[in-house]
Amino acid sequence: MQYLLAAIGFVLLALLINFGVLDGSWRWDDSQILLHAHQFNWLQDFTNPEVWQQFSPANLTPLLILSFEVDLILFGLTPSMFYLHQLLALAAAAWMMFLCLRFWCRGGFAVLGGVLFLIGTPTLLVAQQLMTRHYAEGLVLALVALYGFVRFVRGGAVLWLVLALVSYALACMAKEVYVPLPLILLCIPDGTFAKRLRAAAPFFLLTLLYALWRSWMLESVTGGYASTASFFSAAFIQQVVITFAGFPRLLGGGWWPLLTLAVVLVVVAYIYTRRHVPWRMLIVAAMVLLPLAPLVQSPGIVLADRYLLVVWAATSFAIAYMLSQVWQATTESMGWAGTGTVALTGLLALAAAVQGFSVRSALAAVGKEFDVQGQFLWQQDDSVAMIPSGNVVPAFWFVTGLRDFKQGLGLGSSPVTVVDDIYLQQSGVDQLYGWQQDCQCMVDISEQVPDRLAAYEDSLRPQAPLNLRYGYQGGYFTWQFGPYSDGQYHLVSDVIGVIPAPAAGQLRATLTDGAPFYIRYTSPEGWMTYSAQQRVVRDGPETAWSRE
Repeated sequence: MQYLLAAIGFVLLALLINFGVLDGSWRWDDSQILLHAHQFNWLQDFTNPEVWQQFSPANLTPLLILSFEVDLILFGLTPSMFYLHQLLALAAAAWMMFLCLRFWCRGGFAVLGGVLFLIGTPTLLVAQQLMTRHYAEGLVLALVALYGFVRFVRGGAVLWLVLALVSYALACMAKEVYVPLPLILLCIPDGTFAKRLRAAAPFFLLTLLYALWRSWMLESVTGGYASTASFFSAAFIQQVVITFAGFPRLLGGGWWPLLTLAVVLVVVAYIYTRRHVPWRMLIVAAMVLLPLAPLVQSPGIVLADRYLLVVWAATSFAIAYMLSQVWQATTESMGWAGTGTVALTGLLALAAAVQGFSVRSALAAVGKEFDVQGQFLWQQDDSVAMIPSGNVVPAFWFVTGLRDFKQGLGLGSSPVTVVDDIYLQQSGVDQLYGWQQDCQCMVDISEQVPDRLAAYEDSLRPQAPLNLRYGYQGGYFTWQFGPYSDGQYHLVSDVIGVIPAPAAGQLRATLTDGAPFYIRYTSPEGWMTYSAQQRVVRDGPETAWSRE
């Protein structure tokens, strides 16, 4: 009965603290996922590299597409049901964490682990973004694999091992961060090492098969968007260390010293009462952090969002486990320790919740921009034009995906999108709409067009020096812009969007062959200049252009 009550409790908590998201619509990458699910059979995403790489050349997450396709079949284009699915997946992850903790913890501390997970910043942000569902569902599957493995090692039927193997395979298909799970399984405190190793052997075989499958589907075993050539450089390793050291600040915000202190006290109390260094936890921590290293360089980890979901899940699990062990070891001999344990628990929960709800509010506000502009794109046609907001235009694939999805369903055209004033000057639109923060709505700004164009022309320096060198080979876009070392460069395209870029770099990306773009340079003084129109040439020769 306690397991059923825990499940109900986690579902209710997930719904209670995330209820507002049920009013959300399509956001960020959602439109591209829907478009891909509409265009291709789900089985092709598991078997056809050319089909999959049209969605992502950097990651292999076909279970995400399948999950969306299931929702489309069950619920049609009803976003609220997609979000309900998302919240139930997070509740399921909390419940599986509870079940796994019950192997080694008292019930109250097992509940604590699930609650900490649900109120943490990464979990609250994943609830806001349907495109991150594979992290949540992958976590559920990884925890099912852990549960089945422990049951088998403890003398359970071989079916528990089969369940664990199937769950592990599916977790890998959900997201690459779950691939190191077999090494974590070796660290459980049950059975002899030899028994755990024998039980884990099939998992390592699956890991090998996954690596072969991945290298065939992506021609790359590692993940991320940056070139693997830089992974062993001193600069990259330093960047990884600095980024990882910043995780407490991302997870705790202004409360991070308090959160860090509470965790350190828990670890110290655990080591003191158990009289040994928790080497198993150190190995688990390494396996959790290692898959994040390729993301440090690009796109970067600057928010406690989906990238830190597994980190937060492991942290919640470890805190609940250690607190339970400390409680059991000290309540009889040191009564004050029990009171201290309760105080630490409250402190951790408070710090996690305050930061989580604060960051969630900011992300939900950005999500609202996607909701409203997406609905405008869906409901209007090309008789009007719109300027995407500053949060939407860098994620312009949302606009193109929704537009193509709408057209693919035979629902007509979408508004003309004006991503930059250079296109406003060229378009000659009569009716222009834009996002207004005050009302959180789209408003007619047609009367502002003359003033916008006048300001654009005043800031323009059409003959200012500018030089470019770029190429798009093997899925990597490489560039070098000059001659300015200060100011800001942007790639400006009515197909790709407006993307800030450093003066030089390389990025793994999916770009439409032949897509037109300009390079815009904005000086510190505020004047701008544009290159001549360029085009993406897939696997073509490097292109150079200059104006002296």
